[in-house]
Amino acid sequence: MMQDQDSVLARLGHEVAQFGTCALEDDVWQKAKTCMLDAIGLSQIAKHELTTRAVCEIIEPKAGDDGVLVWATGARASLSEAVTANAVAVHAHFHDDSDPSSWCHPGSLIAPVAIGVTEHENGSVSLALRSLIAGYTVLNWLGADQHVAKALIKRGIRTSPALGIIGAAAAASVALQLNPQQTANALAMAASMSGGTLAPLRSGSDEWRMQNAHAARGGLLAARMAQRGINGAATALDGMKGFLQSLAGLTETPQAWSRPLRRDAILDIYAKPWSTLGDNMASVRAAKLLHDDGIDVSQIESVEVTLWRDFFDYPGTQYKGPFDLPIQALASTSFAVAAMLLLGDLEYDVSLERRADPAILDLVKRIEIVPSDEGGKLASTVTVRAKGGRVFVRHASEAPATWLYHDAETAIGIWDRRLQTAGVGTARAKTLGRELFAARVITQPVATFLAGVIGTAPVVA
Repeated sequence: MMQDQDSVLARLGHEVAQFGTCALEDDVWQKAKTCMLDAIGLSQIAKHELTTRAVCEIIEPKAGDDGVLVWATGARASLSEAVTANAVAVHAHFHDDSDPSSWCHPGSLIAPVAIGVTEHENGSVSLALRSLIAGYTVLNWLGADQHVAKALIKRGIRTSPALGIIGAAAAASVALQLNPQQTANALAMAASMSGGTLAPLRSGSDEWRMQNAHAARGGLLAARMAQRGINGAATALDGMKGFLQSLAGLTETPQAWSRPLRRDAILDIYAKPWSTLGDNMASVRAAKLLHDDGIDVSQIESVEVTLWRDFFDYPGTQYKGPFDLPIQALASTSFAVAAMLLLGDLEYDVSLERRADPAILDLVKRIEIVPSDEGGKLASTVTVRAKGGRVFVRHASEAPATWLYHDAETAIGIWDRRLQTAGVGTARAKTLGRELFAARVITQPVATFLAGVIGTAPVVA
């Protein structure tokens, strides 16, 4: 393959391969560590979620220390099956982070591959982080400043699985230390295997969790096949009948794809501190501020929420019930805002167990979602009109930046709380999180790090 060294895939393969050794800024390393802790922590609080339990039941366990760790159970499985199970767990609560360029959730697409492959190869924490950075970076680049992402969405294609399989291939290629040619072949094969529709978000079904897991596993497969000399199509990404034409419906290569990878692209990633669709994160932040201000929900007459127009048009955000299924509540902007105003927090248990709560549903009826062309993805204003003519207004921009962009202190605090919730909050596990941020280069095997955390977890029967 890849005879033309100037082709998009050949250049991409060359740049991705450099992530195994290239210099990276301190803030990039730190960000990667927050993403790593976020993903592993999410897998722990999702261990009892139905889809997570189901996928853990169908994988074939490995005896003793053989195989790769399944984060939700502490058992071991083959690399492919462990990556699949771990990806489902990270994505299970719709809590994993967001990339604004690609509209993807890289935490479930990249972290299980980067960490799992590195563990399988007896690699270090630093190699796992390099692999993770590469995968996140490629996802950001693929989105082409949202151009490709929006084109996919318009055609009913979900960006996370469609682009995620290519990002996962990039992460696996770095962890496997593939050369540029092999990496280009891995990316090409992943592009040819891409897919995944938005149907689950419209219908309220469960397979959206498996979409990301399937993409993570597919990217891993592509990289392992490339490692063994299997070729991918040189036109798989931007050529005739390739990814851009067939899935995104684009006839011209985006200008953004002519630019090199940004090695600091991971800094664009924002966390999802609450369990709801990423599109709702701005509105929920504003609602959280109002709750923390001490607003009396019993006095609320109406609520107006501005939502970026692209999010307003996204499947599920305008839905106002009935909330027969958890994903309907997870996607609904009105439900998320109502729950946050009432409760001041929004973990998965709210969508799972309180989606018929009369107090939440009463607030949902009073909420109007208004599309906005101002401010972009992270902008939203929540205006509450209360009895007596009182008006309360909060803007998402007023929220602390660390709610979305975690520094080390925030990341460790969330890590500690999630481990405690999952019943693995031992002193050693917490210390590992702090040690992760303290070191610049971490030669400790990633398997040792994982064993220190998940090795303390009770196995879920």
